[in-house]
Amino acid sequence: MSYLARCIFVAVAAGAFFLGQPGTSAAQENTTSGQQPESHYKCDTQGVQLEGLLTTRTFYGPPGFGETPAKDAREKTLILKLAKPITVDPIENVKANKGSCWGDFPHLRAVQLFISPQEKAADARKLVGKQVVAVGTLREGNAPSEHTKVIMEVRTVGKSGEIGDRRN
Repeated sequence: MSYLARCIFVAVAAGAFFLGQPGTSAAQENTTSGQQPESHYKCDTQGVQLEGLLTTRTFYGPPGFGETPAKDAREKTLILKLAKPITVDPIENVKANKGSCWGDFPHLRAVQLFISPQEKAADARKLVGKQVVAVGTLREGNAPSEHTKVIMEVRTVGKSGEIGDRRN
């Protein structure tokens, strides 16, 4: 076999190995392996309920947001590491409905939580390191203090199993 023929053979064999059977897709593989499809949520929809591990992370804040670490404030934020990845899609007619998301956000594994008033935020910080359920509204994270692609404006947060489907 010539050198060129061997290269073509190796390329075809590698392609077949990495791509799998013709006609199968990742979605088909997920359902056949017993995994549930990823949950989809619409941006700017109230009452979205997400579950995961509540953590904190510190980011640089103003004035330089990391460019001048000696002068920059440190912002300690609440991050919900999701139990299962999610996809967030924009609402219909984003511009007309004054939506906050302009793109699709697939396979998200973490969402920054914004909780107010301060009393609720202090109560939530007591749950760091625990599995929680957060209920609120998803928005695109695009402000300097928003450190994940999608953030949640939280109405309620509590330990998993305690919150149920409250939407106060």
